[in-house]
Amino acid sequence: MPAYLSHILQLLNVVCFSPLKQKYSQRVRDLARQHVYHINKEGFLPAFKDAFFNVFTYENYKKAFKAAELVPINAQRVLDRLE
Repeated sequence: MPAYLSHILQLLNVVCFSPLKQKYSQRVRDLARQHVYHINKEGFLPAFKDAFFNVFTYENYKKAFKAAELVPINAQRVLDRLE
């Protein structure tokens, strides 16, 4: 991704990826409280899936794209921000 676009797409980090990291970390802490201290591939997938589907929702997608001013689709608005 070109550096001049990162500020436009950064909202996906704030609205989606940062909460995903937090939810997954919480799930790992929950497992540690259950005395699960090592996560193998089979253990990773359920923990990640739970976090992923709690964060990557239609509502969060809408928030991210709206905050990045990509919705409603207005190409001129995005182009104006690049100048």
